[in-house]
Amino acid sequence: MAPSTPDVRPIVIDTDPGVDDALALMLALRSPEVRVDLMTTVAGNVPVDQGTDNACRLLTLLNADPWPPLVRGAAHPLNQSLETATHIHGDDGLGGLTRLVQPDGTPMFPLPDHPPVGQGAAQHLIERAEAEGPALTIVALGPLTNIAQALRQAPDTMRRVGHLIIMGGAVAVPGNVTPTAEFNIYVDPEAAAIVAASGMRMTWVTLDVTRQTRLTQAFLDRHMGGQDTAQVRAIRQLTQSWFQGPPPHPGMPLHDPLAMAVAIDPEVVSCTSLPLQIETRGEHTRGMTVADRREQRHGANNAPMVDIALQVDVDRMLSLFAERVLNPQPKTGPAPKPQARVVVVGGANVDLTVQTPNLPQSGETVQGDTVHTAFGGKGANQALAAKRAGAQVAFVGKMGEDNYGQDLSRFLRQEHIDISGTRKTSEFPSGLAFITVDRHGQNLITVASGANADLKPEDLDGLASLLSLSQVLVTQLENPLATIEAALQQAKTAGLITILNPAPAQTLPARMAPLIDYLIPNEVEATLLSGQIIQTPEQAGQGARQLQQAGYRNVIITLGEQGLVYLHEDAPVHLPGLTVQAVDATAAGDTFVGYFACAIAEGQALADALAFANTAAALSVTQFGAMPSIPKRQDVFQRGQI
Repeated sequence: MAPSTPDVRPIVIDTDPGVDDALALMLALRSPEVRVDLMTTVAGNVPVDQGTDNACRLLTLLNADPWPPLVRGAAHPLNQSLETATHIHGDDGLGGLTRLVQPDGTPMFPLPDHPPVGQGAAQHLIERAEAEGPALTIVALGPLTNIAQALRQAPDTMRRVGHLIIMGGAVAVPGNVTPTAEFNIYVDPEAAAIVAASGMRMTWVTLDVTRQTRLTQAFLDRHMGGQDTAQVRAIRQLTQSWFQGPPPHPGMPLHDPLAMAVAIDPEVVSCTSLPLQIETRGEHTRGMTVADRREQRHGANNAPMVDIALQVDVDRMLSLFAERVLNPQPKTGPAPKPQARVVVVGGANVDLTVQTPNLPQSGETVQGDTVHTAFGGKGANQALAAKRAGAQVAFVGKMGEDNYGQDLSRFLRQEHIDISGTRKTSEFPSGLAFITVDRHGQNLITVASGANADLKPEDLDGLASLLSLSQVLVTQLENPLATIEAALQQAKTAGLITILNPAPAQTLPARMAPLIDYLIPNEVEATLLSGQIIQTPEQAGQGARQLQQAGYRNVIITLGEQGLVYLHEDAPVHLPGLTVQAVDATAAGDTFVGYFACAIAEGQALADALAFANTAAALSVTQFGAMPSIPKRQDVFQRGQI
């Protein structure tokens, strides 16, 4: 995920996209204070499939940039059949928005082609909670089924979430489904009861305050005026049913937008901390939010204390809504593509590097400089390179339960790389790499694999959920071959583009070739795989042809300072290296692979992706160390060679 700053808070939106959910999403995506890292859908206002389609349409309408991961969640409540609110929100949940057409008959707000939609909302919520912890805010705009399922699976992890904001409940006012129950709680009271009793830090934004913040026709007309953008047309369609019929019209209550506003500007409401429980059995009170408001509470009340919004600054809320939703700065240009997402399965090491005047020969002792300690491993390096290239990245590997493993995990989290799929073991130490670098930047590397060699196929149990949101899988040969093959097979089944960097060099079984879309060896690895000596661009072209004949679709052979060779329409193409002052070539190949993976995930043409990666790799050798040498995207563009 993109780096967090004190002024930008990562949020997850759990939603059942109806009309007010749509307005809340508009508010979130137009507010610089928050960054939407994940959207999960749940059955509520509409069935979950319709709600997921609605979310795709809305993200397209709003030019979401980047497109957050979108995951389909629970299709029905925990213990009862689903009751929807299509009588309020329309059959499509969006007030008929999906039926609007252009003059030529094409849909005005179409469902995008092949939107990236994952499965298993609860697991993704847990992964976000694990990755962000106290920095994360979850805004729940629908029934609480997904949240409850996540709490059942990983209660301690979910309790690490910094803030859960819930649109739901009614404390001192009537319900809107029954005399006592608000819709979101009524649909799944068992889930709401689990969440209320969980001990998470939460704020309940109830009907007590949402009914006070109403959107009127006059307010819309005053702030949207004569605008005729796609978003304005959508807002008018979404809200029109609330203003039909004889006046006076009290206006549309901004239920979900107010909950979203609390995530953006907490001072928009005033909260009271009270014990809260959910009634799940009463004949007339099922779904009731029971807050103990007595001054003297006699007897034991074991319900956790939660913040309940009972007062709202209406003017502040409406001003925020008008500024962000009704008067947004228009975006120009085509809708952006979904964010590039890359999964890396591979090794992670702590690198111990010493610089020497020359590399030692067999039996020779050379005097070295100070030992530098840094983080590396081909998998971790490639993950960081893809991240710095601009992708959102998940790393899957194995580390020891030692200080090295703790430091590695902490570093990757600080770089905002998702390590929820990484496993820990007490049976093996974390991987270590011993690196000697000479004054010309050439190196010798010895690796003690440790836990990397213990990554088993069964350790990939969380890989499917990561693949479901990604475009590219990258892997190498620092883990057992059976595990690499299993990862490639899962990725191909999920429809991803696969990249194998066959390092450290070893032969590969022929059955793996169809699983690999891009094979990226260096000259040493290509020599082993092709059976031909490869040292020059001409030899690399011959080797690439040989490997392509062996079943590898696309072969890219990197040649260090000589650049690279690839095949275009069966003809070898040599892309020369850039002229730089080399200091340390340790992570150059990994930088190339990570940047290339990001470019392919973005949909760049092959030639452009190779130029992008070639420049990044050249810049990496000008700095000492593995991960510290990996350049950032803006530095690569500033180099002016792509």
